[in-house]
Amino acid sequence: MSRCNRPGCGRGTLDTDGFCPVCGLRALPPARTAGAGTGVAQVRPDPWYGLTLVDDTRLPDDLGAGAAHEPQPETGPVAEEHRYCHNPGCGQPVGRGLDGRPGRIAGFCALCGTRFDFTHVAGLLIAGRYEVRRLLGQGSYGVAYLAHDRNLKTDVVLKELRTALAGSDRERDVLVGLRHDAIVRILGYEEEHDRTYLVLEYVPGEALRAARGDRLATFLAHGLRLLQALDYLHARGLLHCDVKPLNIIRFAETAPSGALDRVRLIDFGAVRSVTDPAPLSEYTERYAPPPGDAEYTHGPTPGFDLYGLGMTLAETSHELTDGSTAPGVQSLRLLLDRSVHGGGPQRRFTSARQFGEQLSGVIRQVVAAPETGRRVTRASALFGPMPEALHGGLGAPRPLGDWVGATVERPADGPVRLALPPLFEAPGPAAVAAALPMPVHDPDDADVTTTVQGELDLCRKLLRAGETADAAAVLDRVPLPATHWLTHWYRGLIALRGDELTRATPHFTHVRATLPGELVPQLVLGLCAERADDHVLARMHYSTVLTTSPALGAAGFGLARITHRADGPAAAAAIVDGLAQEFRFAREAHIARFRLSLEQPGPAAARIPAGLGLAEAERASLAAESAYAQYLRTEDRLALSDAIRGLARHCPNERDFYALVDLANELRPERRWPWYAGTRPRAGGGRGKEVRAEGNNERLFRSGT
Repeated sequence: MSRCNRPGCGRGTLDTDGFCPVCGLRALPPARTAGAGTGVAQVRPDPWYGLTLVDDTRLPDDLGAGAAHEPQPETGPVAEEHRYCHNPGCGQPVGRGLDGRPGRIAGFCALCGTRFDFTHVAGLLIAGRYEVRRLLGQGSYGVAYLAHDRNLKTDVVLKELRTALAGSDRERDVLVGLRHDAIVRILGYEEEHDRTYLVLEYVPGEALRAARGDRLATFLAHGLRLLQALDYLHARGLLHCDVKPLNIIRFAETAPSGALDRVRLIDFGAVRSVTDPAPLSEYTERYAPPPGDAEYTHGPTPGFDLYGLGMTLAETSHELTDGSTAPGVQSLRLLLDRSVHGGGPQRRFTSARQFGEQLSGVIRQVVAAPETGRRVTRASALFGPMPEALHGGLGAPRPLGDWVGATVERPADGPVRLALPPLFEAPGPAAVAAALPMPVHDPDDADVTTTVQGELDLCRKLLRAGETADAAAVLDRVPLPATHWLTHWYRGLIALRGDELTRATPHFTHVRATLPGELVPQLVLGLCAERADDHVLARMHYSTVLTTSPALGAAGFGLARITHRADGPAAAAAIVDGLAQEFRFAREAHIARFRLSLEQPGPAAARIPAGLGLAEAERASLAAESAYAQYLRTEDRLALSDAIRGLARHCPNERDFYALVDLANELRPERRWPWYAGTRPRAGGGRGKEVRAEGNNERLFRSGT
């Protein structure tokens, strides 16, 4: 048998299902070496990475040692349905009511005469071995006792099992074989009076709740641990069917490094096989889908447990998020809304891994907030890479066309100015649609078949070619549910490619609500908001994306543009300074920093950044920008004219060359020669008209000197 290959474990021997009994997780897939003609094998991302982002050694203020929460003995009477004769040779029901009248709490067995007294639960003996200390809980599908095992001299929990598994030795053995850190250890089972009891380890602790001093990310990590447990359970064909706060114990686990904040899923009284054809009847209504849901009509699926966990997290995390506008909190609300969506299983999470991937993404956003500032670079599980900076012109020198089309303005009460296009603008819809990353196939998404994926790839190719009508026709025939996030993603791209922001934004909003842990939907919503001049919304989306993952440089440049408009060039420059640390966008960030510095008070920047691999034409354009900034401070028209003349040398055609020569001449200041009494001709005035005192500039520029 193979050993566990997960980092941090490596101790357990894998069982027949590929799970490690020590860490309770499925082994990582074996590494594959690419042979001739093969590509790189795609490694399925780990959906539980959010656990590495939190500190589980920082215990809440009121989560003490387990002994402090040990329950006290129960003093109430034993429920009638649990009253049986203590005589091992009899075991008949006793103390039962008749015709609506309550039964005797104490008396004698009518069959064998053995005395019984059920005044107190404490002391009740089950299977001749387990002495009950208190009643932990009871409901429509069983009772749970805290009991003392006389044989092993330890406390255990006895849970009555009333589902179909109670009569199946094989499936009960599966329960006993469960080994996971977030699942209570099931030690065995006992039978008495035609009842089956699971014997579980006793975990001193308390029902899951947010404790005083809890941090949101640390608390949400418990959700990931429970999702790991459910993934483990579902992989073995079992459904818990009663996930709720009371069935989750939070406790302080002793470890060599100190106490650890941990949770365990308990109470398997409603557990059933995923193939059980019987109607679903054992569950808690508050933590179950609404009546009429497909989980009832078509039999429960793993989604039933995920709904219960979503409702549990929504209920228990409320006091940590109530009224908060911190980064990640809005994403958490969207995540929980999806987990308990009333529109049917297809609108909710269908696997624990799917849920876990989004929850990890939310935790990533929470821990990246300024007060924590922990950033994690990680490839998206659902979107490919996005190499485009989408800087909107901020991270590049002015194109030559800006200078060619510039005109000179001569206000009566001020210096001469150049009418140039804006320093930057929000990226155009077509550029955004072309730059956004391709979705990556989700192996947990049964709706995306090979046929569907092929049609979506064709749709994207048509979009990149600008054939939006054909792309829409292809999307119309893709057999995906209308509510599927991919349907909305591509409809949003089609609308965006056609510059229809009002149609595109609702589609991307749907994607954002479905994938709250992903950053790409937030980025595209920021770009749409900026195009629509909703700078408040754009800033919110850009800030969250940039704070969480600076590697998505488009968010940083977007935030710099928004900040420039609201707070000026110095604040925008501070943002691009951070982007300069990202190798992929260092060139664009350094150019943006230089251009923004030209707008700031004080002497204009004189030195163009070195080592950026700038072409001569790009360097000449930046030099012209620097000269213009200097002119606005000192009215040095000669330096500006010379810079534009230098730029003219890089014109690709004669028309642009002459336009820049004329512009340079018009800007060139008049010179008064003391030995020349004549009047200086007016500068500019048309192609090839030069100042006589300065020689034939046309011949000079045409020779390239």
